Amino acid sequence: MIVVKEPTNTRTITERDQESPQGVVLLFKSEIDSNNVQAAMKVMASDDERPLLAIEKLDMQEEIARLGRIITKRDITAQRVDTLSPVRQRLRTEFGYLKELTFTTVRIDSLWFISKISER
Repeated sequence: MIVVKEPTNTRTITERDQESPQGVVLLFKSEIDSNNVQAAMKVMASDDERPLLAIEKLDMQEEIARLGRIITKRDITAQRVDTLSPVRQRLRTEFGYLKELTFTTVRIDSLWFISKISER
């Protein structure tokens, strides 16, 4: 038996918090949209799964501000998730159908952080 029916549009609502990889990217994006680079840096971590040191945050601040100018006020139009390990995921995120950034996220204790941002 074949049943034909219209597909349902189901949208998943993700909270802006550090409880999920998608949530930490949304939290980062909302801080960038508010022009608050320092708060956006608080969700960053190093590749070796530890929070950033103050000197590392200072070194990255200009790069994060530059990326912020690129994605500010652009909606997230697509997002693809690639699970690298139980504590690491890569999110390819498209902004305004034009710009794509890849966020590598890492879980430290029970919170998710962004460990790397790369442009495509």
